[in-house]
Amino acid sequence: MIQETNPDFHVNHDRFPTLFEIVPPVVGNKEKRLHKHIHYIDQMFREIKVDALNLPEIQDESKKCEKGKRISPYKKRVNPRDYAAALARRFDTEFIINQVCVKRSPQKLEEMMLETHDDFNFKNVVLVGGESSDTTYDGLSVTESNKLLNHYLNRGRLRHHKVVDEIDPTDFNIGNICIPTRRRNDFDEPERMMKKFLSGADFFTSQIIMESETPVSLLKDFCDLLEQENKEPPMIFWSFSPISSKKDINFLRWLGVYIPELTEKLILGSKDSVAASVVVAQSVWEKLNDFNEQLPVSFPMGINISIMGLRNFENGVQLAKDLNMIAVSD
Repeated sequence: MIQETNPDFHVNHDRFPTLFEIVPPVVGNKEKRLHKHIHYIDQMFREIKVDALNLPEIQDESKKCEKGKRISPYKKRVNPRDYAAALARRFDTEFIINQVCVKRSPQKLEEMMLETHDDFNFKNVVLVGGESSDTTYDGLSVTESNKLLNHYLNRGRLRHHKVVDEIDPTDFNIGNICIPTRRRNDFDEPERMMKKFLSGADFFTSQIIMESETPVSLLKDFCDLLEQENKEPPMIFWSFSPISSKKDINFLRWLGVYIPELTEKLILGSKDSVAASVVVAQSVWEKLNDFNEQLPVSFPMGINISIMGLRNFENGVQLAKDLNMIAVSD
């Protein structure tokens, strides 16, 4: 199925740029899950416009919150690039390939990025760091990886392979992750984002948000830093997820998502948890947009729909519809 795409993620007049996350299947379950994904994605494209399918790289991580709980034990999953290639044979749309850069050697990362661009024809990537800043990794940091793509590969130069010095320039669209709740005295999240932006990040995707205070604060402080540097703001995709059960809330907290106690009670105490979570997301999204319009220079903003399993796929489609109603009505 051909889907109208928007590879540069420019803001539309009638809707927000929208990404939809597709989690690669567990190794050994690729063909079965691919069949199901094709069915759901095909239906999704009939109902909403999506600018890109966003494929995360799932790592074995530790609990981020004492209240959190995994839905199921970790199992190794298919590499997002390989799974995107399988989906690309069915869908003519843009793909965003998430890659954890710190766990690969500089040479391997450079090689993988060239393959991703030249052999797989994927130009949109999100470079992801390690689980903890206190851990020392053998690979490049996110900012170093940004520079590899932006200062070297996109300029037709190799950094870590000495066989040849020049290559055909790539045209990567580089994304990084932002975490609104990661506010610290020593190296605050706005400063992290600024460093990533100056090293080559074109856009950011956020951790899932369930309240407006922390993302609004992040927007304000990042905007101040951009003004100091006289830089135009990058695109930010804010991540939202439908919630259908206590299990979803436990898993989001395990991932480190901040969910206020009152919000949990509101959602789980409702007769329709999904509908209540959509109302919460709409309220957060509306407040973000209202605040953004008041900034000296507004950020281009988009939506990233993240779901927890195929059981929430249709709920995610409905969430995308409802969030984009704010754009239509304004």
